[in-house]
Amino acid sequence: MFMKVLVEAYGCSMNRGEAEEFIDSLLGLGNELARDMEDAEVFAIFTCGVIETTERKMLKRIKEFAKTPEKRLFVCGCLPNINPEKIRKAAPRALVFGPAEHMKAKEHFCHPELEAKDVKRNQSIGILPIATGCLGSCAYCATKNARGGLRSKTPVIILKRMQKLVAGGAAEIQICAQDTAIYGRDLDLDLDMLVKTLETIEGDYMMRIGMMNPSGAIANRDMIIRAFESPRVFKFFHLPVQSGSDTILEKMGRRHTICDFIALIGALREKFPGLALSTDIIIGFPGETQEDFEKSIDLMKQIRPDIINITRFSSRPDTEAQAMNPKIPGWVIKERSKIISALRFDITRMNYEDIRGKYVKALATEHRMPGSTLLRTVEYRPVIIEGEHELGKWYDVRITGKTKIHLNGKLESVK
Repeated sequence: MFMKVLVEAYGCSMNRGEAEEFIDSLLGLGNELARDMEDAEVFAIFTCGVIETTERKMLKRIKEFAKTPEKRLFVCGCLPNINPEKIRKAAPRALVFGPAEHMKAKEHFCHPELEAKDVKRNQSIGILPIATGCLGSCAYCATKNARGGLRSKTPVIILKRMQKLVAGGAAEIQICAQDTAIYGRDLDLDLDMLVKTLETIEGDYMMRIGMMNPSGAIANRDMIIRAFESPRVFKFFHLPVQSGSDTILEKMGRRHTICDFIALIGALREKFPGLALSTDIIIGFPGETQEDFEKSIDLMKQIRPDIINITRFSSRPDTEAQAMNPKIPGWVIKERSKIISALRFDITRMNYEDIRGKYVKALATEHRMPGSTLLRTVEYRPVIIEGEHELGKWYDVRITGKTKIHLNGKLESVK
């Protein structure tokens, strides 16, 4: 019997990418996607548990689903491996699947002997998981507990999935993993080899390579540079530094120093002038002094990232950091977060200051807001133009202004 399924995904690109794979398998087996909770016969939620506030949000949503016990509930994603007891308390009847098990859930949606069909969905952005797990040992990380060690997908599997995404109209392919810099180490492969395989696919698309831990990127710098030399790859780097203090980095179990991180950014900018840089900062890690925090501020001013993802430290179960002291008072964390958030927008404004009036080439990737189109420059900087233009096409755009989070542009021509 076929069913209408409501699928919701939260958290990182990896989680959402796995949810997309799950959706495709359901549709291929003859099921439908539900419009909302009332329309649904089954619920499936791909959860995140990276911080406590997110966990609370997940549990609240799970409880909402559990209010209709006649409808089956599947809880997938990372939270089942981080806090299964809380899931069972919130929804005793739920079927629970960890990150490595979510595709098993599809067995509940049809006769096991039914062969799945290949369903093509029209999506302007395609998420492409290439590996799960990592080789790190960060003291604060619950994701490592949820996903375990590195398990890379083979290029054949990844290529097949990407061909499907491009055929469905994806103009932007988001390649994701916990650490893309170490892709393939368990298969005697690397990211450059994978990119060279994927770029053979024909079509109007670009690949955005996702998060790389600095230690992995530092150890594989030359290979990373070769991968990003591909004309199919956005010159966008997501390198989470987490702190500007070597003392805190050591406590965190991070395997890089600030000196090494700055040298890496310098080498990348020398090779790819104008690249877009995203980084992450954890505020209020146990033992973080005012001096440590100020070092994070100084680092952000020095490297001037386009994006700073700010997370307030959250103690997670079964992590080393859970027992670390001294804990930073909540009001201190809040104040420090405000300071670095304001700095983030100041840096973005400075980075965009000299772009006004320039002409850029940009790829249309989304109709995010009615009456406009979101484009991405080769460096992955966001540009909003008026009108709903065809996706997957390159446009010549003149930059007319900026906001805190994107550039404004005017269409000049289409390629």
